[in-house]
Amino acid sequence: MSTFLGVNCCLRAAPAFRLNLQRQAWTVARSGVGTARFFTWIRMNTRRQGPREHVRILAPSPSQHPWRSSTRRTDQQRTRTFFGSSRVVTNYVDLPPGYEDEQGLPFARQELDLSATVNIFRGSAEMTPSRANKLLSILHGRRVAGSLEDPEVQANTASYTDREISQGLEWLRANVPVDEITNAGLRAEDELRVLESAVESESESEAEANEDSPAGKDANTTAGKSSPWSLYRKSGDDNVYGESIIDKIRARNVARREAEEKALEEKRKQEEEAGQQNWGGLSTETGGARQVAMSAREEAYRAEAMSGLDAPPETPTWRLLLPTTVFVAALAPLLWWASGFYTAPAEDRRLFAPWLTQENATVYGLMLLNLGVFVAWRRMGAWKFLNKHAIMDMVSPRPTGAVAAIFSHQATSHLVENMFVFWLLGGLLLQGGDANRAEYLAVFLGSGAAGFLASLYKCVLTRHLTYGLGASSAIFGVVCCYFWIHRFEGFKILDLPPDPANGIQGLGIIGLIVGLNLIPLFRQLPGQKDWISHLAGIATGIGFATLIEERRESEKKDEGQILEGKIAGT
Repeated sequence: MSTFLGVNCCLRAAPAFRLNLQRQAWTVARSGVGTARFFTWIRMNTRRQGPREHVRILAPSPSQHPWRSSTRRTDQQRTRTFFGSSRVVTNYVDLPPGYEDEQGLPFARQELDLSATVNIFRGSAEMTPSRANKLLSILHGRRVAGSLEDPEVQANTASYTDREISQGLEWLRANVPVDEITNAGLRAEDELRVLESAVESESESEAEANEDSPAGKDANTTAGKSSPWSLYRKSGDDNVYGESIIDKIRARNVARREAEEKALEEKRKQEEEAGQQNWGGLSTETGGARQVAMSAREEAYRAEAMSGLDAPPETPTWRLLLPTTVFVAALAPLLWWASGFYTAPAEDRRLFAPWLTQENATVYGLMLLNLGVFVAWRRMGAWKFLNKHAIMDMVSPRPTGAVAAIFSHQATSHLVENMFVFWLLGGLLLQGGDANRAEYLAVFLGSGAAGFLASLYKCVLTRHLTYGLGASSAIFGVVCCYFWIHRFEGFKILDLPPDPANGIQGLGIIGLIVGLNLIPLFRQLPGQKDWISHLAGIATGIGFATLIEERRESEKKDEGQILEGKIAGT
């Protein structure tokens, strides 16, 4: 059957070759020439001769018969490839005796570099030069050994994708010519011969074993050994289907787990030995931090402060948004209207912190109020009140929470961050004389309430029902209100930029603040702030800045009219 397949493969060469081969096939078969020798001899001679000279050399010469024995590989025939290296094996008969599929064969004079790897394996981001050279070596070895379609060796390339294997084969076939059909036929013939010899050995051993002689026992032992002509190593597995990829993965995982357990056991023993030798050290506990159980009193305060809801109630969206919207929409105009009636007291009539200026007293008073609420969060008795009134609850929002949450901070880092910015920039609006204390409080409270209203809309509409607190939106409101009033003036930071440069305009600083708050829109970072409330506070502060400018212009006009009236009266 193998003779017939080999002859039919050669019949596709050329019409003249086909006619001559039909005449010679019977002669060769009768002469006893093996199929592998005949097939390889035809391929080698037709490659060395011209396309019209193969007819006259088909008759096998006696000197060419013994060049390759039935299952013996020699190193006499070498074929130079595209790379011009004689050590690149391309013929099955030149296959080294120690060839293994997992090692492969050299396919070029030099290994591939990074640029060549990228050109060959386009679209494979994980392909490195070492992996590429390994894959090409294995594939080239399979082409020479005729085992491209052998399922027993596919486990060695299981870590590569089908696309990478196809790209590697395409490049090898274009640059390293190998007659894969011929090599596969020769390999099939050798395998058939090995199987036939194994069957004969088994039959002989069974016959001798029936005689109950020591020779029969020796024959059984010999038959159990692997054949010397086997192409692959014996795996030691009695499974007729061989070791599957899943079995290899399972074995690798078991080995890794055993190694990890062994390493942990050794580490534990070393720690025990070190602990026995060190009498004065402190003992440490492994397995993470120990959870401290809450006392009965703490459990009672905790249960009292909790709402008891297992899931958010099914409340219509308009009922969640409308009360707070009406409250904030009425609060901002009311605060601005009330600030118009404010008159600053005389310095000798001040009751609170007379040693401070009015501007500093306002800023420090707000900071102390935030600090007081922060301390109250540390008292278990205040949990119930603060959970109800000092946060902006998005599940069941209270309108007054939009103002009370401005002064509420639970985390130390949150409080320190907000109060530092407030101390550094929050007093500029007062110190510059651009707004009085009432207007300042209107901007502070209005911006904070507007920020929490925007956060409420975002959380309710996106079903992200949580809670909010903090003074950041109010602080951004008063800061941007000041820079909007001085939007065309230059500001220097630590006397930079040096003269004669005017510095950064107020509009630039506002743009920088807005840009920093827009970062969460494009990047999902851990511990993000409530950016939408910050933007709402900035917009509200700019709106109040416009109202302050209009009020100052109106006051100047009134003062001008009064002066004109006095002059006219005199």
